[in-house]
Amino acid sequence: MSFSGGIKQEILLTHPKRQRVKDAYAYGLFAFARGFSPDDVSIQTENADIAERYRHCLELYTPKNALINYTEESSGGRVIRKVSLPLRRDRLALISRLTEQADELLRRLDTAREKAAFLCGAFLACGNATDPEKGYHLEFAVREQALADALAEIIEGVTGGAKITRRRGVFLVYLKDCEKIEDILTLMGASKASLLMVEVEIHKEMRNRVMRVTNCETANIEKTVKASSSQVEDIELILKEHGLESLPETLREIALLRLENPELSLRELAEISTPVLSRSGVFHRLDKLTKIADEIRKGL
Repeated sequence: MSFSGGIKQEILLTHPKRQRVKDAYAYGLFAFARGFSPDDVSIQTENADIAERYRHCLELYTPKNALINYTEESSGGRVIRKVSLPLRRDRLALISRLTEQADELLRRLDTAREKAAFLCGAFLACGNATDPEKGYHLEFAVREQALADALAEIIEGVTGGAKITRRRGVFLVYLKDCEKIEDILTLMGASKASLLMVEVEIHKEMRNRVMRVTNCETANIEKTVKASSSQVEDIELILKEHGLESLPETLREIALLRLENPELSLRELAEISTPVLSRSGVFHRLDKLTKIADEIRKGL
């Protein structure tokens, strides 16, 4: 199951008890489905459980004799389920109970529970979320500008961070901030999906931290190897041209130590020197050897 599908399954497990919360849930489901007008009340989905929930809500909010159509159609290996009210009288009865006016949304949703239930219904109807392993993105695909504006305002009031864009004639109300997506998932009752996002976020942060440390260590190793190689060349040139005995005892000891341990850092060389030197002491002695080598190269 996809991450988005998992969210919807969690939402489907929620069952509002108070009537106003039930109304908000149903309104979100109806208003953001394929159609919610005198000419069309319907939903189209691959999810059998969402289709069944929509049908059940229609039964609750339409007259007992209302005609509800349920069809399934195979397309490209997928099964598309459509639930609708084919009779205009039934559509009008539903709409009269749950107004379709988008500007009334905010006035109808007074409490946090009502807003959460409304968002649950809306997400079942038109929501989608990207797998957090791939990125942080949650969106609602809305057919009308007024509905998109109202939905964005509701989200702003509960989590913030809502933005709107338009793609292929559909208005997308979306969130890209990880924490705000986690908040809205928790609000909708999808706590498992929210916790999964937290785990993925922590894992990514740990992975990035390890990468930064590894890259830093690799850079330091490369720097050490480059410096050591140059120092070994300098020492070998001195030995070839003047011999080891030409060096003072302090420089002779560090020269031999570097030749025997080309892979060690300055700090590591300092720790194995006799007597033990500071890192700065090792650096200055090797620097003197480099200057001697430079004089040889210049023919001085």
